[in-house]
This record gives sequence, C-alpha cells and structure tokens, in this order.
Amino acid sequence: MTTTSTLPELTDEGDLRRARLGRRIGLTLLALFVLAGAVGLLGTRTTTTTAAGGGYALTVTHPAVSRSGHAVKVEVEVRKEGGFDTSEPIRLRMRSAYFDLFDENGFTPQPDAQTSDGEWTYDEYVPPRGEAFVVSVDTRVEPARNRGERGEVSLVDDQGRPFLTVRFRTRLMP
Repeated sequence: MTTTSTLPELTDEGDLRRARLGRRIGLTLLALFVLAGAVGLLGTRTTTTTAAGGGYALTVTHPAVSRSGHAVKVEVEVRKEGGFDTSEPIRLRMRSAYFDLFDENGFTPQPDAQTSDGEWTYDEYVPPRGEAFVVSVDTRVEPARNRGERGEVSLVDDQGRPFLTVRFRTRLMP
C-alpha cells in the first residue's frame, strides 16, 4: 500500500525570496502613494504667471494641475505705474475655450461691458483709483472634463489689439 503526503510540497528558497521582495516593493510603492497624497502632491496646484511692459503688469493665478470637480482659483491682476484713471477703462481679452474648462459661479467684479467672437471674450472694466485691479473667478473644474486646456489673457487697446499677454496651461489628472 502506498501513502501520499498531505503536506504541501516545499517551496524553493529562491521563490520565497522573490515573493518576499515583491511584497516589499509593493508595500513601499503603496506607502509612497499614500505619503504623496498626505502631503498634497496629488491635489490641485496653483501657479502664477506674469508679464510686464509699457508701465503695466499682468498677473494670472491659475491651476497648473487639477482634477475634475475640484474648486480652483483663477485670478487676473492688472497693475499700472502711477495708478488707473477712472476715465480710462481696463480691457481684457481672454481665450474662451480655457474658461469652458470650468463651471463658473461668477466673475468679481462683473465687467461693465462684455463681447465675444467665439474664440475670445472681451471684458471692459472701469477701475477704481489705485495701482492694482483684480478680477477673481469663482469656479471649479467641470466634472466630466478629462483633458486640460491652454489659457491666454491679454490687455488690449481700444481697437482690441493685445499689447501685454500672459499664456498658461492647466493640466487635468484622472
């Protein structure tokens, strides 16, 4: 009569080492991923892009990296050496496709005049006295968006020609 063992076959020591190494690598990667999330590396990152010339400075604060559904800050600041005169409006030209990336809750302040040609939105503001004027956009990335967008904001003259431009990009992560 022959007997068979009910014990499992012994595993090769090399296989055991490879399995242990695989588990350690997997746990290390998981720990790095959790750590990156805990310190904010996987969330929305905002950056500032500036251009200056002709006595003006144009600064755009925008999300560099974000995710669908996240609230983000978009802010346009215009500075003029010597200050603004209320008889001289500020005219901004913004790339319309960039703002299609967001669910906008509102621009503060609202423009005094606004037009669009499909590619560009033109906003005109009568500024208060002072050297700085800020437009803030309360917004969040549309939930269904999976791809980022290029943005462009320009100061334009009374003929609509840009004389100071800031270009930037927002990337979306899954």
